[in-house]
Amino acid sequence: MRFVKPMTIIVLISSCLLSGCMSETEEPVVKPPADVKSVKPVKEKNEVEEFLIKEPSKDADTPGKAAVEQIQLTFKNGQTAVPTEDDVLSEAILGQKAVVSLHAPKAQNNYIILFYERSNRWTLTGILPVAGPSKSERSKSRGLKLPFQTFKKNEMVWNDEKDASTTWTFTGKQSIITVSKLSQQTIDDKRSASVTLSNGLTAYTHETRREASLSYQDGEQTVLLGGNVPLASLKILAESLPSVNSGLFPYPEAE
Repeated sequence: MRFVKPMTIIVLISSCLLSGCMSETEEPVVKPPADVKSVKPVKEKNEVEEFLIKEPSKDADTPGKAAVEQIQLTFKNGQTAVPTEDDVLSEAILGQKAVVSLHAPKAQNNYIILFYERSNRWTLTGILPVAGPSKSERSKSRGLKLPFQTFKKNEMVWNDEKDASTTWTFTGKQSIITVSKLSQQTIDDKRSASVTLSNGLTAYTHETRREASLSYQDGEQTVLLGGNVPLASLKILAESLPSVNSGLFPYPEAE
């Protein structure tokens, strides 16, 4: 387990060891027993004391439904809270992988990113709590065309494999966007609308009243974007991304 400021925690579920989380500041790696079901932040003054991970019901047939049933927060004052369906900001599903964004219950500016993989059922493999930007925060987009100017960024590598999936999060004052570079996933083009990006790549899209997702194949990898923003915003962002082969990905420009 790696602890990263601010309040950035990776939870290890079952035998899946996720230890590649990175941000602007890193803390020493701490690896608890593989069957850990709850995690307590250390060296932090945040209000959340503990995340408790529960088993979802058999009726939880989507990552978003499972997320609502699995997460319980315990605060330093002893109160507990669980998310509701209204707290699910986005659910980006592609092939056997999914990224779910939650608004942390009872926390105005905190969010939880959940990572799922599917074999026979959707399995939670990692948690990345993130905070929104402060009023005085200054953000560098490095060429990314995000729908907000002030944001906080985080990064998480899903596992220790050489070509492990990686997700970058960009948290604005009211919206959160995830950009994931995945191993090649099957895109069901019959169930998705398609759009041609300015770089000539074909992207497949999904949009509801509250959220949107966009995915495209880039060589042997798949890029998945999701967030509680309009689809048009994700398309503009996707067109600003460099090739996945770029050492700067997802940023078009160096720092």
